[in-house]
Amino acid sequence: MIVILGAGGFALECAEILYQMGFNHSEISFFDNVSSEFNPYILENHQIIRSFEELESFKEFNYVIGIGNPYYRKVFAEKIEKYKNATPLKLISPHAKIGNIENKISDEVNIMTGTIITSQCTIENGVLINLNCTIGHNTFIGKYSEICPGVSISGNCHIEEGVFVGTGAILLPKIRIGKGAVIAAGAIVTSDVPANTMYAGNPAKFKKETSVKW
Repeated sequence: MIVILGAGGFALECAEILYQMGFNHSEISFFDNVSSEFNPYILENHQIIRSFEELESFKEFNYVIGIGNPYYRKVFAEKIEKYKNATPLKLISPHAKIGNIENKISDEVNIMTGTIITSQCTIENGVLINLNCTIGHNTFIGKYSEICPGVSISGNCHIEEGVFVGTGAILLPKIRIGKGAVIAAGAIVTSDVPANTMYAGNPAKFKKETSVKW
């Protein structure tokens, strides 16, 4: 059995990739212990697990993090990792292009449709790389970071843990992004970004400190 952690729109996109990987409806369940309403497609086609106690009662299962937001990805991952019956499933779209030269992709990673990862990149545990992103050579992306759709990351960039890079942002070569930083949608980052700060604009400039500290 495969459990998608979450039952929102992004979780459904994860299910679509599982279908593309050859899994069928009966093998896929969703976990959501918060929401009161669910997408009709999920309700009609899948089991929804409503509590951690129920999840822990299964003999064994694989799981996928179907949640955006670095903080919540970390919270769920750290809780589920303690379950002896749970094994992470690396979710990589068959329509993503991953280079063959020394890429290191860890567990609990989501790499969505249309993304290109070139060579000698390191993608750490819990990272989400969304639709149609480009990750240049020798780039490092730290744990639980979220790279939103259409982001372009040039070669030799270093993105630390818990970073959020908004839709369509561009990182120029050799940029370093500190822990927990937020890069606004459409920003063009031309210099290093300190930890726990938000940057926006072209060129990206400091806007404020973030409320969640890493």
